[in-house]
Amino acid sequence: MTVALPFSSAAAAAALLLVILVARAVLTVVRFRRYELAIPGPPSLPFFGNAFSVMFQKHDVILDVIMRLWGQRRELSRASCFNMLFAFVSRPEDVADVMKRKDLQDKSHFYYHLLAELAPNGLIMMSGAKMRAHRSAAQPAFHPEVIDSFVEVFVEEAEKYVRDVEQRQEVLPQQRLFGFTAWAFCRSTVISDTPTKEETAVITDLVMLLRLFLRVTNERAFNPILWPKWIFNMTADGRQIQKELERTRAHVLQMMNDRAIQLEKLMKVEGADFVKTRKSLFDVFLEKNAQGEGMFSRDDITDELITFLAAATETSVSTLCFAFKMLSIRPDIQNSLYEEVRSRLGSGATKRSIVAQDLPQLQYAEKFLKEVMRMFSTIPLSARQINEDTELGGHALPKGTTVVINYFGLHRDPVTWPDPLRFDPERFSPEQSQGRHPYAYLPFSGGARSCIGYKYAWAVMKTVLATTLRDFVVEPVDDGLTDHTKFKLYFDVSLKMEGGGVKLIPRD
Repeated sequence: MTVALPFSSAAAAAALLLVILVARAVLTVVRFRRYELAIPGPPSLPFFGNAFSVMFQKHDVILDVIMRLWGQRRELSRASCFNMLFAFVSRPEDVADVMKRKDLQDKSHFYYHLLAELAPNGLIMMSGAKMRAHRSAAQPAFHPEVIDSFVEVFVEEAEKYVRDVEQRQEVLPQQRLFGFTAWAFCRSTVISDTPTKEETAVITDLVMLLRLFLRVTNERAFNPILWPKWIFNMTADGRQIQKELERTRAHVLQMMNDRAIQLEKLMKVEGADFVKTRKSLFDVFLEKNAQGEGMFSRDDITDELITFLAAATETSVSTLCFAFKMLSIRPDIQNSLYEEVRSRLGSGATKRSIVAQDLPQLQYAEKFLKEVMRMFSTIPLSARQINEDTELGGHALPKGTTVVINYFGLHRDPVTWPDPLRFDPERFSPEQSQGRHPYAYLPFSGGARSCIGYKYAWAVMKTVLATTLRDFVVEPVDDGLTDHTKFKLYFDVSLKMEGGGVKLIPRD
């Protein structure tokens, strides 16, 4: 028989429980503050930290807010929000430590769980053995010889870009560069031949979905109200993304099924010789399953394709947009680039298209693009998760801390890069590069999570840059942007700038 406690006893028990819970919460905040305040950083409030500085910000000011919190510090620094600690690493030595440590390879739970809603089984979201298996499986699609075999595709798309671009008027290069990079990717790693009308529609829709998703996700990361998925899905952006994602994934799956049938027929006809032929990324993944390995589900492959497409378009477009803008305000650099291009491709009636053998010879173009990616870090920030209490950069960091790898600060470090705001491609000459810390420049990340497709990106960017300069002079527009240090920068995963218009004037 159960005897009810007198009211006063029940109230006392409830009060004691409340006191215990409050005491635990206070101790948690006190412990957190001890860790937090031991690290250099901006003023912050107990529990709230710097939340009021970052909440509800739009994508065009988020980078400015983060840079103010970072405060141009070289040593490890911090910011916090609701008892979540964010540790910025900006020195080459600290970045190298993060890249090399096996216990710091997991992506940040805070930010990447939002990105995972697009492609949860994509390579960017993985860690451990599964990540290594997927990287190993995808690697053959990005072998240098395979990339060289696709330069013809890159050239066809680059020629289409320069043929269709508006001439002698202000243009925003990104509007057409998204189309160029998307089709260069799809024809070389997904479709493997001339796309059909249906495939064209699917890929076009997917590119638009990616651009919307990345912009909205960045804003969502700074709006705690929208962190729960069920709340976000009730917003207009959330409903649109869910609708478009379901429709687009269904079409991608159909493309995959069609290609799987073709692949099965080819393997029966050509047998072992098929593995020696040029294959798309679709083929690389599907072949594993066709050989009985069963490594990839259809959802796995779909997520990988979305992931690779996002990486190929966002990073290349970002770099090329900054490159064209820099060329418009630095005619001295443009003239040097054109002379290199002309020496390889000719001019006037004798000009020709680029071929794979030309790419390694465009050495000044490579130095120029490297300096663009240093000054305007394509991916300004990435984040790793600390799963156990640890030490980094001379400071103790508690379990749950997000380590923010500050590529933007790393690439503008005045110790590594004297006069860091000066734009100078010769920083990447052999003489000036000698002795530089190997982790001082990471445009494609580093360590176990380095970009698998960086050689692909170089080939694409060099091809469109050389093809454009062969046919056009890139001139400035009347927007008042004559100093690259005054560009208004923002990011939605990749770095971008407001405006960025140029004029393309035919050379012939």
